[in-house]
Amino acid sequence: MTAANHALTGTLIGLVVGNPWLAVPAAVASHFICDALPHYDVPGKTTAERIQSNFFLRFQILAGALLCGLIVLGLALTHPIHWLLAAICAFAAASPDLLYVPRYLHVRKTGKDNVERFWFWRFHDRIQWFQRPIGGVVEVVWAFSALILISSFVR
Repeated sequence: MTAANHALTGTLIGLVVGNPWLAVPAAVASHFICDALPHYDVPGKTTAERIQSNFFLRFQILAGALLCGLIVLGLALTHPIHWLLAAICAFAAASPDLLYVPRYLHVRKTGKDNVERFWFWRFHDRIQWFQRPIGGVVEVVWAFSALILISSFVR
């Protein structure tokens, strides 16, 4: 799932749950549940090809970070109930992808994927059984649904 959809999911969890001891772990867990759904990924036959593409860098990383920042800014400006917890949960939900940074850097440097090096990468890779451009349909539906639900918390 894209970082923005992970952040939207975390935002929704923070707004609904309201208890940080429950919401933050639920937001982290939501990352893996969302990644198990069909979702978007840039075109390419292999993970290494996708990671090496400039489109991956621009879309998955830079646009994802920008959209996550806009979500948090929107929460800060509108101040729905539990908005700070929602912002923290937005980050928590997207944060497991930060553990991929060394893998991304290795692939971009060498052209080879070292997914087998770390158990987390293997687990995360295996649950993402459907990552294709057509998965963008699921992503768009997910985003609009989350935004509609989140908007109900804004006064």
